[in-house]
Amino acid sequence: MDARLEVPIEVRELALAGIDNAEKALVLFFDHATKSIGPNSADAVALVKRVIAVKMDYARKVARSSDLSEATSLQFAYCKAQVEITTDLIRIVSEYSDRASGPVGAWRFLNESATAAAIFPPKKPY
Repeated sequence: MDARLEVPIEVRELALAGIDNAEKALVLFFDHATKSIGPNSADAVALVKRVIAVKMDYARKVARSSDLSEATSLQFAYCKAQVEITTDLIRIVSEYSDRASGPVGAWRFLNESATAAAIFPPKKPY
């Protein structure tokens, strides 16, 4: 079995253009969203921006990958970045929880902040 990803250059370019357009739209979205939220949510918005940047970088690299081994390696790096981001989210929630009088404050923080799950809800199974 050949592990090369035989994808026409036109298809790769179309994928990359779509990724670029999605990223531009999300940058605009978060520029406007950031202006409408309180300063307590700045860390959460920065984290969501970071999540999006990691996803866009991953998508670009996959669109350019030439074989399954490279794509698998990219998936591993992407998962590692997601773990790092989740660790930062735990730190942010913990710090806010300490400032906002325990777990109730952390719950309020999560409900008031822009989270990846709220912006990108999980897809329903087929």
